[in-house]
Amino acid sequence: EHHRRFAEWLRERAGEELLEIRATHLDRATTLLAELDGAAPADLAGEAAAALEEAGKRALAREANQSARKLLLRSVDLEPNLRRRFAAARAAWRLNDLPAVSAEMQAVREAAGAAGEYRLQARAMTALAEVALYRDGDVARARELGLDALELIDPDDAESRYDALGLLGTIGWWVGDLGSVERHAQQMLELAQGTGRKDLESQAATELAGVYEVRLEDDRVEPYLARAVELAEESGSLLARAWTCRVQGDRHLLHGDLDQAEAAFENARAHFAEIGAAAPMARTLNELAHVAAKKNDLSRAEGLLREAIRTLKPLEDRGTLVESQRALAEVLLRQGKLDEAERYALEARETVAPQDVSSLATTSIALGLVRAAQGRHAEAERLLREALAILEHTDFLSHQRKPVEVLAQFLRDRGRDEEAAPFEVRLAELTPASAAPIA
Repeated sequence: EHHRRFAEWLRERAGEELLEIRATHLDRATTLLAELDGAAPADLAGEAAAALEEAGKRALAREANQSARKLLLRSVDLEPNLRRRFAAARAAWRLNDLPAVSAEMQAVREAAGAAGEYRLQARAMTALAEVALYRDGDVARARELGLDALELIDPDDAESRYDALGLLGTIGWWVGDLGSVERHAQQMLELAQGTGRKDLESQAATELAGVYEVRLEDDRVEPYLARAVELAEESGSLLARAWTCRVQGDRHLLHGDLDQAEAAFENARAHFAEIGAAAPMARTLNELAHVAAKKNDLSRAEGLLREAIRTLKPLEDRGTLVESQRALAEVLLRQGKLDEAERYALEARETVAPQDVSSLATTSIALGLVRAAQGRHAEAERLLREALAILEHTDFLSHQRKPVEVLAQFLRDRGRDEEAAPFEVRLAELTPASAAPIA
């Protein structure tokens, strides 16, 4: 009774200002009454559920995703409805919890379709498309769900369209179609500008900067990245700041400034961790491990990659996990741990999705390096050439450097200098004109 009366006192005197505190006391009152009487009164449970729902939505708006998930799940427990079930599933989506997203968004999709709630149905389909891509590696299914979602989304629902276009852009990254990524990012940019959402505009600009970086179009990267950084700061969004830090880290790494790259990635890691975006945080651990390996701090690199793998396995995100596994194989190989390196290289080959172009190439390289160390030279050369062949038919110019460099070194080490020479020429062509660190 004290909890209930205090919640009423807060409502009368503070209005919505202290909503989360009021929701907590209402929830406590319902819990105690359920323990005492077997169930709380329906009116109290309904009031608590409504307060918890609103508090959860506010937490989502300020990117406190873990708190939001807890609050929204409790609102569903007390008084379930379609809107609350979607909000709770959306919080799981923000947390990259693919098992929860899969189960809960499928239920939302079915219920929303039956109720004619097509906006919620479409948003659930976009989330399920992400599950199909990252967990199942099913590009065709992901694309089908994403396109069907776009068909359902009202033209005025800019945020839902933005999410669906982002998913289709991610598919473009997977299959090596950067033209598709660029088109969808441009559409996302226009949507964000039309709604005044600086956080979304920043993320779209960051995406475009990433496309141009991979294409080695340096002159096009900087304007988009500078604008993305500016918008992220103005918006106050930790997610937008995290993504700009990621791309800044990539830029510094490209130009050989390892200290600045590490600082940028650490900032990204902290932001992703604060909002509970587990999968992007794990990808950033991969990047930090890459910097550590470049600095020959192989023990740190190994630790970061093992942390990434521990984070990703419960999330069932194979799209990111594969890169952690293959990178760990390479780090272990450099430490002379050949048997364990082989195990992770083979695990990565099992994890990689059949249409994940860049990871098909990187896993071929990792296993090729292991086979070379084992003296299985013919198989190693086949794998290294396979990696290059996969990427040569894409715009992933920056990604081509590694297989070209590794293959050239492989040939040189075996006295095949004439065969290595063309690859060394190609490597020079793929290296930025200026190796000076960027500002």
